[in-house]
Amino acid sequence: MNLKPKPKKKLITDVDQILMLNHPFKLEILQHLIESRSSSEVAKLIGELPQKVNYHMKKLEGVGLIKRSGHRNVRNLVEVLYETVAEQFVLSDDSTINNELIQQMKDQGSLKYLFEMSEQMKQDTIKLMNVVDESNHVPSATLDFTIKLSNEEQRKQFIDDYVQMMNKLASKYNTNEDESNEVFQAMIALYPRIKEGDEHK
Repeated sequence: MNLKPKPKKKLITDVDQILMLNHPFKLEILQHLIESRSSSEVAKLIGELPQKVNYHMKKLEGVGLIKRSGHRNVRNLVEVLYETVAEQFVLSDDSTINNELIQQMKDQGSLKYLFEMSEQMKQDTIKLMNVVDESNHVPSATLDFTIKLSNEEQRKQFIDDYVQMMNKLASKYNTNEDESNEVFQAMIALYPRIKEGDEHK
């Protein structure tokens, strides 16, 4: 396969490409595709399932951030190799593009915040494990439940009731500002349940 030399830098002006570059997992994949690699190689490097990596690589290929660079035979299989279309990506500062990007990020803002919350919870758990003696009990609580909402109106009503209830609960137990009180962090999330296998579609 004859390939043109890879450019050092590529100016990114497409909103879909910018959104991909703002996705932590996809960005990690891109960093490993500066050199030509297969999805299974990338999966091994970052410790993820090949199917998951391949799914995200297809998305990156679809918006033109990576391209096929060749193939090779591995046992009885043919592995497709991919690489980034440039060594570095430079984001455009065009105001029109930024306005469109901002709107798309607002549309998915709750998902972005959900991701950040989950990462924060992981970090806090690790910190607790490092500072608390194994013999000590850490007071904590988890709640995991499923609800079924039949339509958009019912979903909005549930959200309103949910927010009011949590605000009332927080106000009830957050009246004293005494520094001697033990402070607890609460993170509560609501999101659609994904059916098994849908994440790879």
